[in-house]
Amino acid sequence: MDRPAGNGSHRSDSMTIRVYTEDNLTPETWMRDAACATTNPELWFPLHGDKPTADEAKRICRETCPVQAQCLEFALRTGQSTGIWAGYSAKSLQAIRRRSAA
Repeated sequence: MDRPAGNGSHRSDSMTIRVYTEDNLTPETWMRDAACATTNPELWFPLHGDKPTADEAKRICRETCPVQAQCLEFALRTGQSTGIWAGYSAKSLQAIRRRSAA
């Protein structure tokens, strides 16, 4: 059964699902739920383009992260130029920004 749990959350019998709105969509709110929040930061910022590390970070994002959409919006809005964000490399994010601007 789904019932409000306060602070923009809904509680079901098995899990809490946060509902993000414009009022609570800040990095502080969604980042705590990100898959990367409990992993080694070096995974998300691979040194010298370490492809196996970057591929693992992208896989974790795409397969397990419940806030991938919020992360992508944040990365695009703030112009992140390093690291893996929402399963995309900095180069991929740059290409998305260019296409959006066109």
